[in-house]
Amino acid sequence: MKIAILGNNPIALEATLRFHFHGAAVTWYQTSEDFTGFKSQKISPDEFISDLGEAVLQELGLSYTKKDFSWDNWMENYYRPIVTYLRNAQEVKREEILSVAKRFLAPHEEINGRSRFYDLFRVIYSVDPRDFIEQQKETNPEAYERMTTEVVQSLGHKIEMYNNFDLVLDLRSTLDKASLSISGRAVGEGRSTDKVFYGVEALNESLKITPNPDCRELCLVGSGELACEILIHLSEWMKDPRSRLFLISHEEAPLERFIQEGNPGSVKKLNELLSYLDGEFEEEVNVFTKKLRDWQELDDFVQVKIPKPVEPIPRLNFFSGHNVIAVDELIDKKRVFLTLEKPDFREGKKHPDNNFLDLKTVGVDQVLVGHEKKNESFIILDSVEPGFFSFAPGLPNKKNSWESDLKKLEGIEDEIFKLFTPAGPGEL
Repeated sequence: MKIAILGNNPIALEATLRFHFHGAAVTWYQTSEDFTGFKSQKISPDEFISDLGEAVLQELGLSYTKKDFSWDNWMENYYRPIVTYLRNAQEVKREEILSVAKRFLAPHEEINGRSRFYDLFRVIYSVDPRDFIEQQKETNPEAYERMTTEVVQSLGHKIEMYNNFDLVLDLRSTLDKASLSISGRAVGEGRSTDKVFYGVEALNESLKITPNPDCRELCLVGSGELACEILIHLSEWMKDPRSRLFLISHEEAPLERFIQEGNPGSVKKLNELLSYLDGEFEEEVNVFTKKLRDWQELDDFVQVKIPKPVEPIPRLNFFSGHNVIAVDELIDKKRVFLTLEKPDFREGKKHPDNNFLDLKTVGVDQVLVGHEKKNESFIILDSVEPGFFSFAPGLPNKKNSWESDLKKLEGIEDEIFKLFTPAGPGEL
């Protein structure tokens, strides 16, 4: 059994370890992922480890201290020793995955008398030859010396390679770059800009943002687990009275799903921020109401000399039920502008006054895209393909995400074992 495992996260590590002990020939493609930016919840010491992982550490003469979980401790004393252990027995690669497909079969094509499982899967990935050259310099200096300057220069660009597998287990997270638009693409999104951040990059950027004159207005696109984590990171920035955040979501009631499904620590921090902002806005409304009443009581000839009080706008402003349809940047590149639309079939329950605006263009200093990329959008396969298994691991701020991932992995193991039971005549 030759299996490719895609992803670089706790459940991908666990899957690689399990199939190693099942006797499979495993190639683990460690795509670039990073969960360490999820810091809103104090993680349980038993998260992201397993009895099998601890047994391997014991075999290596090592141990993992479970007291007071930290990502640094988990990476240094659990993740890295087990990865090193696996590298000695299996293929562990860091290359970027370009596509996953059947080797010969077209989608929906059938083989007479056989299952589609008869054909292998092909994983195409990109390789940086410079890494190979450096490796040869250390492991095979004689071969390195024979490489001419021309050969070295010709290998200066990435090349594409492939491997074939019986099975593919895609465990890539949802933290890769997703579009500004939940439906797939916004006009103008292909132009490069240093003011729009996606996925893990947006999460990490939110950790750096502090109140400053160059960043007074932000736009957060999305309202799922990733977007909520970003919003929690922005708590201190949001409490500065000069800061304003526009939250754009296709959901009619943004944040409500996370408040129900998020882990208690994250939900508590989010609710604390929302309560603070609601209280602040309520106080501003009370002040405005009093000023407006006083202004209305003035004589007409006095009113014309005194500006009418301006109604306050919430510093956390929702465009619920909306899509981002375009992104633009002016020539001076000081601001980025998003154009929004709301379809008739969505209600937009949060801040419904925004539903009736004729022109919906939001100009901000930076945009953080918190949409979570769906694995299906970059897999060139039928949704139900024998031998292909996929689920995106739960993000760390979602309730019981690790337990849920382990149960899903156990279910996949059961399905895989069924594929390799003895087959009768005409099967497979």
